[in-house]
Amino acid sequence: MIKKMISMAYLSLSYAMKPGFLKKRSWVNFFMALVIIFSFGLNCIAAGSLPKERVFFIEERIMFKNLSPGTQNVHLWIPYPVNDGLQAIDNFKLEGPFSSKVITDKEYGNRILYLVARRGALNGNNSGIIITFKVQRKEYGISDIELSSGRPLKQFLESDRLVPVNGEIKKLAQKITQGKGGDLEKVRAIYDYLIDELTYYRDDPKICGIGDSLLTLQYKKGICTDYHSLFISLVRSLGIPAKFEIGFRIPEDTREGKLNGYHCWAKFYLEDKGWVPVDISEADKHPEKKDYFFGRIDENRVHLTSGRDIVLAYAQDSPPLNFFVYPYAELGGERFDTIETDISFKQK
Repeated sequence: MIKKMISMAYLSLSYAMKPGFLKKRSWVNFFMALVIIFSFGLNCIAAGSLPKERVFFIEERIMFKNLSPGTQNVHLWIPYPVNDGLQAIDNFKLEGPFSSKVITDKEYGNRILYLVARRGALNGNNSGIIITFKVQRKEYGISDIELSSGRPLKQFLESDRLVPVNGEIKKLAQKITQGKGGDLEKVRAIYDYLIDELTYYRDDPKICGIGDSLLTLQYKKGICTDYHSLFISLVRSLGIPAKFEIGFRIPEDTREGKLNGYHCWAKFYLEDKGWVPVDISEADKHPEKKDYFFGRIDENRVHLTSGRDIVLAYAQDSPPLNFFVYPYAELGGERFDTIETDISFKQK
């Protein structure tokens, strides 16, 4: 919208510069065009209305361990990166002894790369694949919110296996938001509550990183998965749609390196507004960005999938996945966990 108005101002300025124009009109019209261009430029800078962008390459190496030579019937599922208005994917390449196709999960619309090992192609511990792709990622904020959810809002009001919306959760949400006005004010109260009450902590695998809302509420600690699971539970319990997104965070101060852990965030839905992002764990780790991460997420991330309890088509030994960010494999119809995944990035 702003770009369009600036273009109109430039058009006015161009017309003002035509021969004879200043003889027919006053100099006021000429300077009005200049003022429009200048003021809009200042407003864009002041409001930060032009989102930041970052371009980088991702390389994912997946190696199978303890496979006998000639092993057959190996199947692999890998998240296919999201390609939308916030994140453009290009130059996607796959190397390895697998045939592949892209499938879609019915619940959330995630695209998934489904691979089957070619007969006789696997060679013991040297078996693996390499995936590379280019990412152009945009900062995302209130002014850029999605006006349409793309999927029925009802599913973003219901419980997930580890993300309940009733009982203790609902009572707490009502207590936190008592006296608050509209949905935006209520969600902000929940956001502030979680930052005040939770401690970012990753060294207890029985609690941290599971994304169990009740467990997080009990122990008051966790990582991004735990913060945003509890957030989604509390928000949904008030009848406000909320959803879970996951991928990897790209270090801000480094141009290349390893990605040693996933990162997730959440969005909530406002009527007549759309999906509004939050990144509560980052806000807790960086208090100076507390206001920024309510209604905005930065460009330093790559989005792979959305939702919880992900069902993988063709899988024979997999209950719904708690969340889906790393590859899942089966050997002979049974889950196969002896794979190593190495993920790195390089900024363009």
